[in-house]
Amino acid sequence: DGVPDGERVNHKRVARVMRTNGIAGYRRRRRVTTTVADPANQKVPDLLKRDFTATQINTRYVGDITYLPLASGGNLYLATVIDCCSRRVAGWAIAE
Repeated sequence: DGVPDGERVNHKRVARVMRTNGIAGYRRRRRVTTTVADPANQKVPDLLKRDFTATQINTRYVGDITYLPLASGGNLYLATVIDCCSRRVAGWAIAE
C-alpha cells in the first residue's frame, strides 16, 4: 500500500513526542508575488547583452534590488551594485 516496512505510528503520537523533545516542524510559507508585469510597457534594452564579464575593475557594474521580510510583517529593501570584474560589492543601501 505504498507504506515503507516498519512500525506504523499515529500522527498524534509523533506530535506528542516532538512536543516533549522541543522539536517544531517547519511550515513553508506561500511565495509572495512582488511584481506584476505590465504588457503595455516597452522592453528595456540589454546593454550588456547578457555578458557579465569585465577585463578591468570599475568598468562594468550590475545591480539588484531585493526585499527582506521582517518578523514584524514589514519589509526592508536592499539595493546592491556589484563590479563585474572582481565580483565584489561596490555599494549597497537599505531602505524601508
